[in-house]
Amino acid sequence: MKLKKLSAILLGLLGIVTLSGCSADDRSGTFYETFVKPMDIFLAKIHEYTGSWGWSIVIITLIIRLLVLPFMLHNYKVQNKARKGQELARPELEVVQKKQQAAKEKEARAISNEEKMQARSELMELQREQMAIMKKYGAMPISLGGCLPILIPWPFLMAIFYTLTNPLYSAGIVDSTFLGVFSLGTRSYILPIIAFIVYAIQTKLSIKMMPQTVQPGAEQMQSQMQMMQWLSPIMIAGFSFIVAGAVAVYYIVGGLFMIFQTYLGHALYPPYKPEKQKKQAFNPEKVTLVSNKKKRK
Repeated sequence: MKLKKLSAILLGLLGIVTLSGCSADDRSGTFYETFVKPMDIFLAKIHEYTGSWGWSIVIITLIIRLLVLPFMLHNYKVQNKARKGQELARPELEVVQKKQQAAKEKEARAISNEEKMQARSELMELQREQMAIMKKYGAMPISLGGCLPILIPWPFLMAIFYTLTNPLYSAGIVDSTFLGVFSLGTRSYILPIIAFIVYAIQTKLSIKMMPQTVQPGAEQMQSQMQMMQWLSPIMIAGFSFIVAGAVAVYYIVGGLFMIFQTYLGHALYPPYKPEKQKKQAFNPEKVTLVSNKKKRK
């Protein structure tokens, strides 16, 4: 599941790079008509009630984040279920992995083609066994259902970005300030620093709340996550420095909401903690695999 979390961070960074490489001056096409234009009009409507472009950005960002929150919480639920399944499946998976290692050694020692084919057949059967075990416990690490909640928000978040970068109906942003200090239409030097702090806290919190596992490769993945935790804040801060202050405000509000979202997801779907059992010698003969159950039937 750390792989999925790492993929989520990479996806976020990819989105930032993608946005920076696109032209926000284009006011034509399906994406503009479907997402950007309605977002621009909606932001202007909010301003009619607030009278402040800064608070209007805060409100519209929170509204979009709240709309996609159910999808993100569903993602927490899917991840939590998969982590629990991985813990429950571990005894059976360890047996299969030992058999796979034995089959690989058998293939390496094989002399005739018949012996090699037999070893490869055993490996294929063990791979099917491994997939069946993970499916039985709901321990599949990556699935379409887990990725969709990450992908669904992007059109809306990109629409906010393009609206703030090149507003039409909400063009008043260009000449406005927020809290009487931060310029929304020009580059800001303070907002990128705030954005860096917010996303550094959010990323560190996400990593801290990940359950610790003892699966093979977990330490290496944890080390990679520790390095990745600074990439997102640095890139967001750098991008906030390049664009207008309005976009930086959007990033800051989104980051603060993600901190709340992380706490909420952790509270609703706390990491699965296997019950502590007395230490005893591991006996693979006592583990019943999926294929063994089928044979008994």
